[in-house]
Amino acid sequence: MQDTQFVKAIAPWLSPTDGPIRAHLALAIRQAIGTGHLPAGTRLPPERSLAAALHVSRPTISAVVEDLRASGMLTSRQGSGSWVTEGHTQRRPTVPFVELLQASGSIDLAAATAPDASLLPPMRVENSDFLGVEPANGLTPLGMEQLRRNIADRHRYDSSHSPDPTLDQVIMTSGAHHALGLIIAACAQRGSSILVEETTYGGLIDMIHANGCVPVGVPRDDDGPIPEVLSSLLRTHRPSLTILVSSVHSPTGTVSSAHRTHALAKILTAAQTQVVLDETYADLEFSPTTRVLANELGNKAIRVGSLSKTLWTGLRTGWIIASPTICTDIARRRFQQFDLGPSIPSQLFALQALEHFDVVVQKRRAQLIDRSSWLTDALAVKFPDWSLSRVDGGLALWAEVHMDGNTFAKQASERGVAVLPGSACRADGQPTPHIRLCFDRPIDVLEAALDRLG
Repeated sequence: MQDTQFVKAIAPWLSPTDGPIRAHLALAIRQAIGTGHLPAGTRLPPERSLAAALHVSRPTISAVVEDLRASGMLTSRQGSGSWVTEGHTQRRPTVPFVELLQASGSIDLAAATAPDASLLPPMRVENSDFLGVEPANGLTPLGMEQLRRNIADRHRYDSSHSPDPTLDQVIMTSGAHHALGLIIAACAQRGSSILVEETTYGGLIDMIHANGCVPVGVPRDDDGPIPEVLSSLLRTHRPSLTILVSSVHSPTGTVSSAHRTHALAKILTAAQTQVVLDETYADLEFSPTTRVLANELGNKAIRVGSLSKTLWTGLRTGWIIASPTICTDIARRRFQQFDLGPSIPSQLFALQALEHFDVVVQKRRAQLIDRSSWLTDALAVKFPDWSLSRVDGGLALWAEVHMDGNTFAKQASERGVAVLPGSACRADGQPTPHIRLCFDRPIDVLEAALDRLG
């Protein structure tokens, strides 16, 4: 490939940046490969001429090529140059993300969910409860007022940047997945780019593709999204939405520092994009902190939450907090395309569960800390060559297993253990040597799973 052709292929992901040139250039090439702009087998121009065409030093080009070669995206041979490795153009699996979480007949460490409903408080719904519902026909397109008011009260800001949420800023949904789908359908133009973290909730990527939009991954380091690259991508792509997993990140289980979060908030406040904060795991942070990003962005951000992770997935209760105008847009799109509102029984159970929420979540945190510590220590002994991300909260840990995660997941399945391959959580769907393991299981179940893995 000629220098000019190569530069043209990666141009959509290039823009002036104050960040590290090496990381920015590597990202642009990864994106071009992942989207098929640089097809498998494409031979890169010589490093010297490529450096001149991109106005960077040759050592920078050499370092970028080495990074991409180490990740498997490029193959090199002395005297023959470098080319795009087979199998690295973007392809979304034909199997939806949720189907990867089905683990019939196996020990399930793939689905990041509570194992059962045992921690739910006592709850009971009688026919008389339905007779007290307003309106009497049970049609509540936005959700029951009492439940929406409860959610608004629980999401007050810890600063004076924005007024606290009100009743007309809350929409009840059938979980966070449903909430994100409604937001994308209502707020993202077909064909537009949507910024997400390079590693994120896999179901989100499925929904972005289903709505005809293009996910663009923002690289992360151990402290979260890299601010300089986020700023550059915002300028380059002008995304309709920027969706971040706020507080406890999924799938890694890490929490960004206050310094990093302030830097992200500053960039997002000035950006011309609708910010969406997925706070599904926020209440499961092991050492709870202030929700800095939500507080600093205030009403500029759409907030998404759920009871599925904190209490039980089967409750199917989630919510959206947004400006009244955005809520109206989402509600109209909902009626046109999805449903006429959430289930009354689910909302009645949610109201009862919320009465005991703080006590239950406190117990959940203590239990999750014990289970995550046990699994982390056990993995360090059984698989000392693995690299484990720190666990600041949530239900799962992120492990680098030094082989393709898809291969490992297949081998684990053959041994009766379901794990989630890291590629299912990548914005570009690329293979990665990572897996996600849910530790929210009884310790004897975790022990049995490790015995099977050998």
